[in-house]
Amino acid sequence: EPVDMGAITLYGNHHGIEYWNPAVDPDFDTTSLCEPVYDGEADACLQRGAIDLCRRLHPQPAGCVRDITMHMANQLNDYDKGRFDSKDAYRKIGLVIDAPDKELFPAMSKVVLSKNVNLAPFSRVDNGTATYDSWDSMLLEAWAAVDAFAKVKDPESREWNDKPCTPLFGGALCAKHDKDGNLMIEA
Repeated sequence: EPVDMGAITLYGNHHGIEYWNPAVDPDFDTTSLCEPVYDGEADACLQRGAIDLCRRLHPQPAGCVRDITMHMANQLNDYDKGRFDSKDAYRKIGLVIDAPDKELFPAMSKVVLSKNVNLAPFSRVDNGTATYDSWDSMLLEAWAAVDAFAKVKDPESREWNDKPCTPLFGGALCAKHDKDGNLMIEA
């Protein structure tokens, strides 16, 4: 998967830092080709990306490969953290995993109403809530909270949601075992 890691500007020239994450490719052997470097803070795949970028820079800054590699490692960690956080239903509604059932709906309602979206199915248009002509980020966040609530509102779906996830393809997919022992993969 391509990951945008920002850019570097050197002497007025803008150079994008792009990285193709091999960890999400099931056929790629990351253990032998992406060995840890810099005391385990980064890996050789990131270092190769930094070497490719530093070759384009003239004159090459001192410590270019190490600095760019460490920057890319930090960006990839932030990217992965964001990816895992975006799958956390409790974080979307502003709660923690051990929140009592009675707090779920009020928390979801608070998030939705903070985005100026009315949950009532028979609400009037002139009741003071904002109307949206297109799907903007506030509306998407509101419906993400509603979707997250749907994942945890009843005990059976909450039990499934609370099961630990085994990341596949570098965390792009999540695998869980169902009650029959089958491996179920979800995005």
